[in-house]
Amino acid sequence: MNLARFLILDTVLILLTLIIYINFKDNEHKLATDFNVNAETLPSLEDILEMENLAKKNGSGIEIDSLLGHWQFVSVWKQNADKEDKLSSSLLRLFSASLDLRKLTSDKDFPTLSLSNTIEFGPLLIRFLGLGGIRGKQPLLPFFFERIELKLGKLVLINRLLNEPDEKDMPFFSLIAKSNKDGWLVARGRGGGIALWLMSNK
Repeated sequence: MNLARFLILDTVLILLTLIIYINFKDNEHKLATDFNVNAETLPSLEDILEMENLAKKNGSGIEIDSLLGHWQFVSVWKQNADKEDKLSSSLLRLFSASLDLRKLTSDKDFPTLSLSNTIEFGPLLIRFLGLGGIRGKQPLLPFFFERIELKLGKLVLINRLLNEPDEKDMPFFSLIAKSNKDGWLVARGRGGGIALWLMSNK
């Protein structure tokens, strides 16, 4: 690698590090700025685990119509962790990670929802498009992705179909709780991690 390329790469890495560091250190301020929310209105991990235990016993009461809309990613906790994974949370907020849920007009039991999982960075957008639905008392939200899109502005770089997994291999979210008042949704993924989203007007 020549010196010019090395300096360019070094500069890019430094800039990325600064962006991540600033985002990481200014976590609560960014919550207030990006989502117009007081961080104190969001549930703590202790609250979430308590709600999860209640949901397992009595159900969460979450119904399909209450899930519809655009959900902006806020926080993540790894499996068995006692603290928020602030680096991952900050990165996903930096990349505007979001989940969009729409109801399908179909008489089928499954799928009943269309899903769009998106991350953005400037003009670059990666979107996974798929289908899902809710099942059971807690309930679960199993889903699968049919297609991936990669766009630079309006230019489509990749538009590729994905293989549908067997039902037993589908990813899912175990829906823990939802607040209509404060506009948040919390769920545990198949891998054991917990995610928190806020409803967005986007």
